[in-house]
Parts: sequence; C-alpha cells; structure tokens
Amino acid sequence: MIPRYSRDKISSIWSDEKMYNFWLDVEIATCEAWNEMGVIPDKDLSKIKKIKFDIQKYEKYFNETKHDIVSFVKSISENLEEESRWIHHGITSNDVKDTGLSLQLKASIIHISNELETLMNSLKRKAIEEIDTPCVGRSHGMHAEPMSFGAKLGIFWDELKRHKDRLNETKERVAICMISGPVGSYATVSPELEQIVSKKLNLVPAKITNQVIQRDIHGEYSQNLALIASSLEKIALEIRHLQRSEVDEVREPFGKKGFVTKGSSSMPHKRNPELSERICGLSRIIRSNSSASLENIPLWHERDISHSSAERIILPDSSIALDYIIYLTNQIISDLDINREKMLENLDKAKGLIFSPRVMLKIIEAGMDKSEAYDLVQSLSMECIDSGNNLKDLCLQNEIIKSKLSISEISEIFDYKFYLRFTKQQFNSLGWNID
Repeated sequence: MIPRYSRDKISSIWSDEKMYNFWLDVEIATCEAWNEMGVIPDKDLSKIKKIKFDIQKYEKYFNETKHDIVSFVKSISENLEEESRWIHHGITSNDVKDTGLSLQLKASIIHISNELETLMNSLKRKAIEEIDTPCVGRSHGMHAEPMSFGAKLGIFWDELKRHKDRLNETKERVAICMISGPVGSYATVSPELEQIVSKKLNLVPAKITNQVIQRDIHGEYSQNLALIASSLEKIALEIRHLQRSEVDEVREPFGKKGFVTKGSSSMPHKRNPELSERICGLSRIIRSNSSASLENIPLWHERDISHSSAERIILPDSSIALDYIIYLTNQIISDLDINREKMLENLDKAKGLIFSPRVMLKIIEAGMDKSEAYDLVQSLSMECIDSGNNLKDLCLQNEIIKSKLSISEISEIFDYKFYLRFTKQQFNSLGWNID
C-alpha cells in the first residue's frame, strides 16, 4: 500500500523559509571565505556564524525598503555589532539569490529523481508480472498485432529512465555558484573567493557570468519537468483509453482505502479514470510553465528582473505539481486492476484479423509474389470484416493459401504466444536480467 501523498518535502525545498535559509548559507559561506583570505577577523566570523534568519524581522524591513536582499541583510545583521559590516561584503543581490536558487534546484532534482526511481520500480515489477499477458496492440486506435502487456509497461520504464538520466545531467549544470559582484567582473570580489564559497556549498564555480546565472540553465530544468510530465500524461492517457467501457482491459484502483469510492453523484455505476485525468490536466500546467522559462532566457544587457517574478511561480509550482503526478502515477501502476480475460476477449473479437501480416509473410516465404500476397490477404480481411467470419477459417478454405501452406502451418500462424517470444530478450536489453 502506497502511503498517503505528502507534499511536505518538495514544498519545503521550495518554501520561502528554505529560500531565505539558502540565502543565509551563501552569506555565511562568503564570510567564511573572506576569513580564509584574511579579510574578516576570526572573532567577527565566530559571531557571524551564529546568526539566524527571522521572518518577522525581514518583513519589518521589507515594509520599509521593498527590496528583498536589503531587507534580508538588515534582518540577519540586526543582532550583530560592528561585525555586521562584513555581511554581504563585496557581493551583489544576485550572487546570493542565484546561488541560493542553485541550491534549491539541486535539492529539487535529487528529490524528483528519487520519486521517479520509485515509479520506475513499480513499472518494472508490474511489467515482469505481465510479461506473458497478450493484449491487442493498436495503431491509429485500431487493432494492429498482438503484443505483451508487460512490454507496454516496459516501454514506459525505458522512457522514464531517459528522463532520469537527463535530470542527473541537469543536476550538474544547475549546481552553479556565482560570487562575482556587479555585472560579473569580480571588481569587488575575486575568482578565488568564488571558488572557496563554491566548495563550501558543494557547488561548481561559474565559468563566466554577468549579473545573473544564465537562464538557459533554469529553462533546461523546466523543460525536463515538462518532458517528464508529458510522459506521465502518456501513461495516464493509455490507461484512460484502456479503461473505456468498450475496452475495459485495465482499471484504475477504485473502492479501496485511500482511493476514489464514488464515481458520480448521479450514476452509481460509474468508475471513472479520475486519477489519470488529473495527471493529464496538471501536465498541461507544467508544460505551459516551461514556455515561460524559455522566455526568461533573453534579458536586457547584463540583467533585468523580468525573469524573477515568473520564476517565483513557475519553478515551485511545476516542481510540486510534477512530484504530485509522479506519486499519482505510481499509485495507479502499483494497484492497477488488469483484466486479462477482457484482453483475450478483445483479441478474439478481431476474428483473426490481427494475424493478417503473419499470413501474408508466410505465403511470401512459401514462394508467392509479395504484391499478390498482400492483395490476397487484404481481400480475405475485407471479407472477414463484412461477413464476420474468422480469418483463420477463410484461410483454411482458400485454395491458393492451401496450395502454399499445410493445415498445421496455417493453424500455427494464429497463435498469440508467437508475438511474445522476444519480450524477455527486450526486457534484458533494458538491463533487467530476467532468467
């Protein structure tokens, strides 16, 4: 049983309180670096390291200044004496804010990556359980060929694995420390100071900056969230299609503790794919936010703050929304009701039509011209659709096919297991090592 969703961890990462404390980490690390470089005396540093952030003090100053960093510096300096002169020494607002944001992004990626891993484990477990479950493969919403239902889930796993790899690559790029002063020229600080601060915060020094860390990095983060959300919507959309009354091959968990127990206020029979629909809706928000992150990349000259107001909304909202729909997807996959009997029934409803490609290939291999083979099998398929007869019976009655294939060879064509014979090999190519 999956525990009830809690947004506490991801919300904590993106809370104002966490942001201010990351700012404090940057300010203190900078003072420590100045101390190592012989600028701030030990006795002053010992007092600076004891400072705490107080939101009430911050708000008092913000009501006066309407400037976040000025108010922040005043609030953390309030209980210091002459050593307060070292707070924010030589650095500019975005040195603190952008480096603090790097710490938030890094923490957020670690959390989301761990949640993705949990979902991937659920998909893998369910895929292996259903490796030998045949179902209808569909293209254009129409019956195509039989396939393994486990393979359908394995494809989702592989897609999420790529997202996880991209997230890990992005984690390295977002982990940037910028302590380079106004317009990034190090006029009031030095690259040495930046390197010391970077090491203390477990970040990497920026190679070159102006007054901000360049927003293509933050755009990459948002695009990754949008990509993951799109894949989760892909999974949810598949479940919605397969839960339709006419298909009924899988169903979201329903009626169990922690799940939906009523589908409609007026129709007691309803069992709606509500969780999947919620995933689809929230994924649209995440994708929409990613568009704003791209528009944040071009700024005026060395910087403006047109990106800042947007980021205060899109980065927390997208991160929290994605965390939630990862949880929902894991909830669905872990407790998914799989109707194997209905899958077989839907396979049989095709009246053997889904075997038409194999019939065609077999008679080509038996010596028939490819174009003639296609036309013959197409003609039999249309007859199957119009008459309701089974394609296997039509093949057994067709003199041309009987001249190419024996009765046993024709019968062997119509075997669902034939289409599942390489699924284990495909799974092993994912590194699953199934015996």
